[in-house]
This record gives sequence, C-alpha cells and structure tokens, in this order.
Amino acid sequence: MSSDIGLKHKTSSTDVSVTEKANSDDNFKDHDVALQFLHKRHNVIDNSNLSSNLTDSNGQTRLPAHVLRKLDWYILTFMCAIYFLQFIDKTLLNFSAMMGIKKNLKGNEFANLGTIFNAAYIFGEPFVSYCLQRFPLSRALSVFVVLWGCVLACHSACHTYASLMVVRTLLGILESASAVSLISISGMYYTKSEQAQRIGYWAIQSGTGTIVGALLSFAFQHVHTTRFQSWQILFLVFGVITMVFGIFIWIYLPNNITNAWFLSDEEKALVIEHVRSNQTGVENKKFKKHQIKELFLDKYTWLMLLLVITSQIVTGAVGTFSTTITATFGFSNEVTILLQIPIGALIIIYIVVSTQLVARFGNITLVHVSLYIPSIVGAIMLISMDLTHKIGNLFGLYLLYCGSCSITLIYAWNSANTAGYTKKLFRNALTMIGFAIASIIGPQLFRAYSYPRYIPAKITILVTQAVAIPLTLLVGWLTKRDNHKRDQLPSTVDEVYDKENFEFLDLTDIENKRFRYLY
Repeated sequence: MSSDIGLKHKTSSTDVSVTEKANSDDNFKDHDVALQFLHKRHNVIDNSNLSSNLTDSNGQTRLPAHVLRKLDWYILTFMCAIYFLQFIDKTLLNFSAMMGIKKNLKGNEFANLGTIFNAAYIFGEPFVSYCLQRFPLSRALSVFVVLWGCVLACHSACHTYASLMVVRTLLGILESASAVSLISISGMYYTKSEQAQRIGYWAIQSGTGTIVGALLSFAFQHVHTTRFQSWQILFLVFGVITMVFGIFIWIYLPNNITNAWFLSDEEKALVIEHVRSNQTGVENKKFKKHQIKELFLDKYTWLMLLLVITSQIVTGAVGTFSTTITATFGFSNEVTILLQIPIGALIIIYIVVSTQLVARFGNITLVHVSLYIPSIVGAIMLISMDLTHKIGNLFGLYLLYCGSCSITLIYAWNSANTAGYTKKLFRNALTMIGFAIASIIGPQLFRAYSYPRYIPAKITILVTQAVAIPLTLLVGWLTKRDNHKRDQLPSTVDEVYDKENFEFLDLTDIENKRFRYLY
C-alpha cells in the first residue's frame, strides 16, 4: 500500500498522478496549500490509519470527534467572537440614537451616517479581498480588526456631523474584511453540511450582539460624566476591546489547516481529507485573473447579487432604524432600548432553526424561501396598523428580522456552490458589496418627511421581500438543472482530472465537471 495520502501512483503509462505532476511542474506552488502539504508529508503519515479514521461503517467520510471538537473550540470560537465584535461595533450607531448622538444632527444626517458606512464598505471590499488573497489570511484580518477598533474608539472624540462622517467612512472600509474572511475560513475547515451549521453559529452573534448592545446601551444611559456623554464612553470601551482582540487574532488564529498549531500533522491530513468532498480546496495565494473573468461571466454571480440586494434591504432599514421605529410606537427611550433584546433572541432562533434544517435535511432553496413568509406578514402588519397598536406594530417589526436572517443561508449557499479560491473570495466580496448596497438603500427609505409612520419605507420592504422568493426559486431550479446536465455527461469528459486529487487543483466549479451544486 502506498504511504501517500490520497496521492497514489498509478501503473498505467497514460495516467500521471498528481504527485508526479507536482514533482515535475514548476508551478506546483500554484496549487492549493492542501496539496502542497500532502505532497510534503506523504512519507511520514500512515495512509491506512488515515483511511480507517475517515470512513464509517456506511462508507461515509467523517472526521474523528476529537478533531472536530478542536476545530470548533479554536476556529469556531474565533469566528464567533470576530462576528460578534464586527456586528456590535457596526450597530453601536443604532443604539447611540437613544443616547444623545442625534443632538448635533439634523434632518437626514443620521441616516447619512448609516449610508456612508455602507458606501465605504463597498469601496473597501475589493481592496480588502485582494489583501486577504495575497497575504496570510489571519494576519491580514488581525490588522484590519485592530485598525477598526482604533477608528471605533475615535468616535468618542467626534462632536460634529463632519467628524462622524469621517470615522464612519473609515470604519466601513476596515470592517469589510470581516464577513468575507469568515466565509472563507468556514470553507477551509468544514464540509458543506457542516458549513451551514458553523456559519449559522457565528452568524447568530448578530443576535447576541443585539442583546448585549441593548443591555449595555441601557446601562450606559445611566452613566454621566462632565467630560464624556454616555454614547462616547460606549464607543471608547468597545474600541479598546476590539483592538485587544485583534492582537489575539494575530497570535492564535492560524492562516489555514496546514499551519493550525493545535493539530498534529496526521490531524491536519485528516481535516484535509475530510473537506476533500467539497471540491473547493482550502487556500491558494496565487491571484488568478481567469477565475475573476469566469466570476463575472457566471450567471449565478448576478442572480445571487440581485438576491442579496432585494432580500437585505430590510436589514439596512431595521439595522439603523429599529430603535427609531420602535420609539414611534410610543415607548420611552429606555423601554425602546430594552425592546431590542427580544430582537436578538429572535435572530438567534431564526438562524439556528434555518441552518440546522439545511444541515440535517438539505434543500436550502425551500428553507430559504420559508424565511421570507414571516417577514412579508410583518411588513403588511406595519403598513396596515395605526401606531396606537403598540404590541401589534412591535410584533410586525420583530417578524421582519426573519427575512433579514436569510443572509446567513446566502453565505452558506455561495460557499458551497463556488470553487476556485480566487473566484470564491471575490464572489464572497460581491455578496458583501450587495449587502452594503442594500444597507445603503435601507436607511435612505426613512425620510424625514414620512415620519412617524414611514409608509413608503414599509411598502418597499414588503415588495423586496416578496421579490426575493421567485429569485430564490430560480437559483434553486438552475442549480438542480445544471447538476442534471452534468450527470448526463459521458464519463470520458472528466478523464483529465486525477481521480485522487483533482479536488485540490484549484479548479473552479465550472471547470470541474464533477462538481455538484447545492440546491
């Protein structure tokens, strides 16, 4: 038996193994880091032991429980903490609305602060994605986190609209590194079904962040000093916390599986073999222009971008204006803040239920569609009811967050359905650009003239949530159709791929005819 891990030498003169190709190919370093690792370690790791650890009695690939626990403890914990800080740092503006930050603002200036953040997010995403492609991922992410913590702390020194616009712009550019990094990390360590669960776990930190932000905002409203207002203290505290955590990322978060300090070489090989079935690779630091070209010619790129924008306009709306909307129902500032806590709990429930359903039963299309139904009902309630119906309006507002949570499944869908490291990273970037576009549109719907009912904004939310349903069904139908077409291809069509290691040649989902889309 060969001592190679999945790098078996074939005797046929017409068949050349990936290992042999690698030894003779000057561009071997252009391949995935997983293939480089396996090539370098194939003489020191027992392949028979690896195979027995990976295959269960049903012939299904699995990862030993102790290795999966290590990944969850070290990798998932970091991802949850990063997304928690990113979300709460971004939404402190929403909470500060009830803490006095609006005193020096007039007209639509508060809405503009939300808009400029997302405009900067769009501007920063291509640059940030390129940095994440070219430099060690965790190192680059660490730098961005430290810098955005510094900018967040600088909010406390701002007293004018102009100064707030400057720091919100910088914060948007720097925070654009967070979600795209986490989606990439999730794809490195977990299979497609596991990704849905793990992306759900770190995405629910938006709910946790809402709860913690509401509680801290309520607490800080009772903190009074002669030098700082309560909202300034809140920004300063979280800015310092974020900077410190950014340093921890540099020290403890590995760049990929091959330099995960908490895994042995055999455990690293186990994880690599475990994610082989994704056919999306682990990481590749060579920027490949042809994958960018393919990305822009791929029909799914534009359909998913349109789906992100239509589905997430509601997120842009409630993300900046949830406290303002709640206050229009007749609640005091203190009660308004406390009523954001159930929102956090509902976000957690929506995300956990939807991602667990996908992980257990698949059929991401129908689960995704189901998230928009409560949101549509909520929008209808907000439009039809008078503001005197406090509880009814509040319940309608809470239902909107179900549609907002659909972004989590979009993250998982893109991660599972995109192969080629450069293509995947920049598709994730386009997803976040779409999210930022929606987040620009959302706050601008709430114009001063339509206060307090904001009927035009609520109608727009209703329409966009309804449009997201046929778009989702279209994507699901197209992926199912493409899988069927590939199933009908003759077996000779993919003979160019080495049967053992084509998964780590950094092929795109279009180049690799064995790739099957998740629907």
